[in-house]
Amino acid sequence: MKTPSTLSRRLLRSMLPWYLLATIGMVAVQLSIQYVSISRAVSGDLASLGRTIAPTVADAVWELDRGQLLKALASVRQNAIISGLRVVSSDGEMLAEHDWPHASADVRQSSLFVSGDAVTVPLRHLAGDGEPRAIGTLDLYTDPSVIWDRIKYGFMVVLLNSLILSGILWLLFVWAIRSRLSKTLAAVAATVKSWRFDGDDAQAMPLSYPYADELGELVDALRDSRRRLSASMCALEELNQTLESKVATRTQELRQAKETAEHATRVKSDFLATMSHEIRTPMNATLGMLYLALKDDMSVSLRNRLVKAQGAAQSLLGIINDVLDFSKLEAGKLAVERVEFELETVLERLVDAVGLQAEAKGVEFLIRHDPAIPTVLLGDPLRLGQVLLNLCGNAVKFTEQGEVELSLLCQEQTADSVTIRVCVRDSGIGMTPDQVRLLFQKFTQADQSMTRRYGGTGLGLAICRSLVELMGGRLWVESSLPGQGTTMCFSVRLAVAQQAQDQQRQLLARIGSRLQGWRVLVVDDNPVSLEILSEMLRFFQLDVSTASHGAQALTMLRQASGQPFDLVLMDWRMPGMNGDEVAGRIQADTAIAHQPKIVMVTAYGSEDVMRRASQAGMDGFLIKPVSPSSLLDTMLSVLGRGRLMPDTDTETPAPGRLAGDTGLAGARILLVEDNDINREFAVELLRSEGIVVDEAVDGREAVDRVQRKHYDAVLMDIQMPIMDGLQAARRIRRLGQAPGEARLTQLPIIAMTALAMASDAQASQEAGMNDHVTKPIDPDHLLATLMRWVTVPGGRAAAAAPPATGETDAGLPAALRAMTQLDAADGVRRIGGRADAYRRQLRRFQAQYGGAVTELRELLARAPLRQAEAHCHMLKGVAGNIGARALFACVSEIDARLKQGQPPEAALLDQAQALLRGVLADIETLPAEQAPASAPASRLAPDALRDVLERLRQAVESDLGAAEAVLGELRRGVAGTPLQAGAQEIDALIDQFDLDAALARMDALAARAEGTQ
Repeated sequence: MKTPSTLSRRLLRSMLPWYLLATIGMVAVQLSIQYVSISRAVSGDLASLGRTIAPTVADAVWELDRGQLLKALASVRQNAIISGLRVVSSDGEMLAEHDWPHASADVRQSSLFVSGDAVTVPLRHLAGDGEPRAIGTLDLYTDPSVIWDRIKYGFMVVLLNSLILSGILWLLFVWAIRSRLSKTLAAVAATVKSWRFDGDDAQAMPLSYPYADELGELVDALRDSRRRLSASMCALEELNQTLESKVATRTQELRQAKETAEHATRVKSDFLATMSHEIRTPMNATLGMLYLALKDDMSVSLRNRLVKAQGAAQSLLGIINDVLDFSKLEAGKLAVERVEFELETVLERLVDAVGLQAEAKGVEFLIRHDPAIPTVLLGDPLRLGQVLLNLCGNAVKFTEQGEVELSLLCQEQTADSVTIRVCVRDSGIGMTPDQVRLLFQKFTQADQSMTRRYGGTGLGLAICRSLVELMGGRLWVESSLPGQGTTMCFSVRLAVAQQAQDQQRQLLARIGSRLQGWRVLVVDDNPVSLEILSEMLRFFQLDVSTASHGAQALTMLRQASGQPFDLVLMDWRMPGMNGDEVAGRIQADTAIAHQPKIVMVTAYGSEDVMRRASQAGMDGFLIKPVSPSSLLDTMLSVLGRGRLMPDTDTETPAPGRLAGDTGLAGARILLVEDNDINREFAVELLRSEGIVVDEAVDGREAVDRVQRKHYDAVLMDIQMPIMDGLQAARRIRRLGQAPGEARLTQLPIIAMTALAMASDAQASQEAGMNDHVTKPIDPDHLLATLMRWVTVPGGRAAAAAPPATGETDAGLPAALRAMTQLDAADGVRRIGGRADAYRRQLRRFQAQYGGAVTELRELLARAPLRQAEAHCHMLKGVAGNIGARALFACVSEIDARLKQGQPPEAALLDQAQALLRGVLADIETLPAEQAPASAPASRLAPDALRDVLERLRQAVESDLGAAEAVLGELRRGVAGTPLQAGAQEIDALIDQFDLDAALARMDALAARAEGTQ
């Protein structure tokens, strides 16, 4: 806040110090002048007096008349201005003195000199030759008080005059400033304050100033400003008079624009919803039929084709979703999921979609996969796969020859997350810097010509950049040169599934010792492919050498007699000699003492190539791009060390449930679907889980059925003829308000529709539906949704059992069908349909896991929960494989508690113990395997025994699943003979996957059989 003041006060305050300083200076100068003048007058009087008495004193000194000298000095001392005097001879002797101050300075020996308070007069005497001779000096001194007595009255007068004059001048300054400046400015300020700025200059108080000085210029400027401001106020007033009408007009225009935009948005949403439904409905049928087809038994080649077709259909569905994604991105409503997924599954689907396109163009598609990247991650696999598909698809599309390389690098890793840098490099047409700058703009491509070759809308990369940014990363062009290719990169940070990471480390630690020291030769003419395979193999602790063509490989194999190679990874197409020709020469070359296993690696996975590889005597087959898991899996199989990597088709069921064990058996579901193909798929899926399904083809039929029969849930399509799903749901909820029909208000109604937008889910909820499942239907998601809403009464659930997907109950032995705690049909299906192998598996479970719950209790009591969790996880997997459904469910609950760091309750452990005892009791009911009644009748002859051992060796080295039947033949053939113990040892070693030891025992058994002939 400003302090109140006036201009005159501020001017006087600023002038006062300088005025006082000038006054004091003036007084000091006047006093100094007076002092100097009086001091000089006194000194002159002293000098004049000294010259007067100097002759008398000189005569007294010459005549040495001391009395006359003292009398002369005393007479001079009577003068008021003289305070002291003395006479000094020419040789410095003091001749006489009178009141001389001894503390004063000595009198200078010189001519007449005035010092201000002392005068020295020389004494001379005329000699005989008439020349004056100096005989001494007369010093006269006056005290400062003498000078002060002379100047004090004058000093007072000067000081008084100065003060009076200064005061008068100050009063004149004050009067002049206040009357001539301050009052004038105050009058100007008062006039300006009185101005009203109403545009009427005639009514304004006049502002005048009679002088043409600086203040006059200020007053003129104020008058001019007042005129211009009045004019502006008038113009503003006129504008205000028309502003209201303008605002009303603009408001109406904005309202119309808003309504137009909302209408356009509704039309766009309706169009997207309709298009989504029309496209998703046949896609749902395609994916549904593929899902059902893959549940049946079929040849490997047919399954491979159907799996690729399924992956391509899912990729097509993702591309269809681009339209919806773009709409959601523009609205800011697209969100990414956070689910657990396997990175290799995403890459396999990518290869299925891009590999054929690359193969058709003769472009090699390579994946450089960093084995350090965790196998199971948390994120959005669909969006990640969508970005990869777009980038790799573009790279293949714009590359006519050469290669496309996808590299995944573990850039940074912590305990719970990993940053992955993904780069797609191609050797295609490349881009200029100007094209790169336009690359990520919507509906814009690098090639803008009307006759461009490659087509496209230019929307994919814009969506990719937005998706990557939603996942917390960024997408950029690393490098691009016309005619030399392009490299595009993006980085994302994903969470790591800790349990899968621990299992991966344990697996690598287990296989590291088995592979260490084995030598592998990689043969490939493509240096990038050669480098990728070498990096993967070195990560697995193998001794790796490389060759760029077949001739070099043959030379290296011949020269490696001291340290032979155990495995050769051979590219199919190479200059000079193809891979099959090189393999044939390796097998026929006698200079290669140790024949290595040969695995064909090729980008061409056709049946013709596979057949030719088999005819060439290849031990294995890999299709590029090669993933670390497939490489390791094939390599371990070929080297005779068993398949240590999990097989997703035969491993334990998906987390949370067994196949066919959803807890929904016996549930009564009403399926409402107008499309007969979709209805067929859904019915078969639900009935495979033991669910009783009724069908309705429209909403009106559904309303009639729920009134006549009690259902546990309704699966309702939305868009149907006669009555759609939303209308049917509202009708059912209204019926529930009638007396006696309260069950209809609690009946779970689940939307099952191809409408995938957020507004559709909201509309379903507003219509009274409980949940929303989007087509194409994901079976696991559908069943999980039903499990969330459906509760089956215990009696009905116990009476119902889902049909077996493999061998029917009627095809099982009676002893297996009689078991109550084990689903024998499911167990036999999991082991390949062989009931005898399933019985042996149960016996092994009885021997190895009979005390599993007791061991779990001990681990909980003395060990960290991590060890108990590992033991529980292993028990859960085994229980699922043998079909112990109830035990699997109980152990799964214990496993879930342990994963959360919570020890299970004693009651839960008691339940698991009781269920395990029931499983063991079921196994006890199985009859023991009977040895043949007559040993000689089933005993194998030496030649037949050698044939059985050879077939068993081949099965162990190439197809471990086929070893069961040969082992049974061996056991029966040596039962009751000295060779029986050896066969049992081989059986036990194969069960433990110690295949090297099993092969050694086969050799020993064959030698013993030769010796017993």
